Amino acid sequence: MGGSGDFFCMPFYDGDSYGVMGSYQFCFSKDTLITVLGKDQPSKRSVSTIKKDDYVLTLNGNEKVYSKVKENIMYEKVVPFYTFKLKDKSSKCKYISVTANHSMIIFNKNEETYFKYANQVVKGDLIRTIDGIGEVIEIKKEVKQNCYKLVVEQGSVLANDILVGAMYFRENENRKQFDKILESAKIPIEIKN
Repeated sequence: MGGSGDFFCMPFYDGDSYGVMGSYQFCFSKDTLITVLGKDQPSKRSVSTIKKDDYVLTLNGNEKVYSKVKENIMYEKVVPFYTFKLKDKSSKCKYISVTANHSMIIFNKNEETYFKYANQVVKGDLIRTIDGIGEVIEIKKEVKQNCYKLVVEQGSVLANDILVGAMYFRENENRKQFDKILESAKIPIEIKN
């Protein structure tokens, strides 16, 4: 299976090291849960079941909003993932597995937002969650079967209740799209503490 040429940087695993080649980016593992707006009520579903024109949960400031899915492509490959464990103010840790070049929305000590590829995230980085801010407390490299490229209109999605990028990568369009996503990820004063 393949995409429309909008992807680059396929992470690969050669048996003892990770590298980058090919054409996939911004992919989720099959065990990623996304909240989808249903006919009666929202429900959490595997990213593998998300279809074009579904509406998925994201954030705009402190407001929970639904954004339309543009596409969800499965790539049938054995792929390395970075799995992050986050701790936020909720009582349970949150986990997410993404490919090396997935865009993660990071906060610094000055409460500014910016993107880092998943393979650049380090322990102690701060990432927006549905409950506020989560701190990365553990990072694992894992190899999993198949990955899913989810693209939504807003450009971000709450995946396992963690706010991450969900967009196309087009070199000439990124700055505007990234700025818009970072603006919507900012934390309103009432949820900072």
